[in-house]
Amino acid sequence: MARKKKERKYGKQRDLIRSATKGDCNFIRKLSGEVFSVFGDYSEIIPQWFVNPDVITVTYVKNGHPVGFAMLYVLTGEILAIAVPPRHQRRRIGSALLNHIECLASQLGLRRLSLHTAKENNVAHLFFQKAGFEVIGTQENYYPRGQPALIISKHIGLLPCTRS
Repeated sequence: MARKKKERKYGKQRDLIRSATKGDCNFIRKLSGEVFSVFGDYSEIIPQWFVNPDVITVTYVKNGHPVGFAMLYVLTGEILAIAVPPRHQRRRIGSALLNHIECLASQLGLRRLSLHTAKENNVAHLFFQKAGFEVIGTQENYYPRGQPALIISKHIGLLPCTRS
């Protein structure tokens, strides 16, 4: 009997968020280069995080194709990356990835999430603010190209995470 994959439903279609596989590495590298290039060569940095055993990477799959990913460093609760291509943004994919990461972190016993976001990235600030994150500091010259970052954080507590 074939095992049924665990899926989370989002929207009208059966999209799913799953653990990233080795086969997702090229997608993650390409998307990282596309959305993070203004900050540095993340098409090289993020694949290094991908193979780190202390990093959980999840992929949002729509119609059988990956359309976003998120990475969590489980030792500190730092969200290393959330990426969705511009053509798929504003469709709640980033929110679904963030919610999934929050649930995973809670299940791992983490009670706080943090991340860095570029000081000039107002779209990201609004996205994370709406999700309950607050600015707790700044870090100058954080990114490979020297841009400053805001450090933002959110208390997550014990979350009731359910699967569809």
